[in-house]
Parts: sequence; C-alpha cells; structure tokens
Amino acid sequence: MKSHKPSVSSIHDPEYHTIIDALIGLRETAKLSQKAIAQAIGLTQPDISKIERRERRIDILEALRWVRATGSDPGEFFAQLGKLER
Repeated sequence: MKSHKPSVSSIHDPEYHTIIDALIGLRETAKLSQKAIAQAIGLTQPDISKIERRERRIDILEALRWVRATGSDPGEFFAQLGKLER
C-alpha cells in the first residue's frame, strides 16, 4: 500500500523551501541582486522578492533560467536537489 503525504500547499512544503533556499544561495554566491536576476530571467524585482519570501511560486522554466543566470550548471543543481532527503 502506498503511503500518502499530508496535503501541504506547495509554497509551504519543506521541499519547496529547500529549492528556494538553494536558488537564493546561487544568487548570493553569484553576487547578483534581486534586480539583476529578475532582468536575466524576465521577471521584475518584486517578483523575485515574492519568490524568495515564498509568496509567489516559481515555475520550472523560471528556476532553470535562474540557475543559468547565476552561471551554475542546471543538471548539477537539479541532481543535487534530487539527492536531498524528503
């Protein structure tokens, strides 16, 4: 029988928080401001602020562009996320 996870809104899910924390870390390591990352991926600075405060969801394409904008390898980034314990 399959175990069911409790229903949690995705922006409140601990795994989602881990993803956002990792994206913030990439941005900060790359020394990019919220405005710079926003321009690089086609969003506004307030959008980035809301994503980082977990008030707005980020979709997979935005996350991919975010990773690329920091000069990081998307394959490595998503592979590392896949190895995290749930």
